Amino acid sequence: MDLPETDLQEMLDELDPSTRTLVAEVDLGGQALAFMQSDLGRHLVGCLKQEIVLAQDALATTSPWRFIKVQELQNRIWRAKFMLSWLRELLTGGKSAQSALNEQEQGN
Repeated sequence: MDLPETDLQEMLDELDPSTRTLVAEVDLGGQALAFMQSDLGRHLVGCLKQEIVLAQDALATTSPWRFIKVQELQNRIWRAKFMLSWLRELLTGGKSAQSALNEQEQGN
């Protein structure tokens, strides 16, 4: 949609708050998808997955008595998985919002 910024804003202002929220979620989901399909996004996702594998491998060979090292490795895994979950949530939220908007349009 190639509308001037002011026309787009006027259209958004006319929507009810719940529909505006859905439109925003669809937009964020689209931006997340574009990011993940970009070179930077693919690189970041690859780095996060590699971080998980490397930390899991190190954790598997770390003595359970090395509490601080175990905790450090668990935190590395958690951080990488958490970041990936944020990206997945943006994608899923965008798809769900698009479905909800489609249902609203069909109901009208």
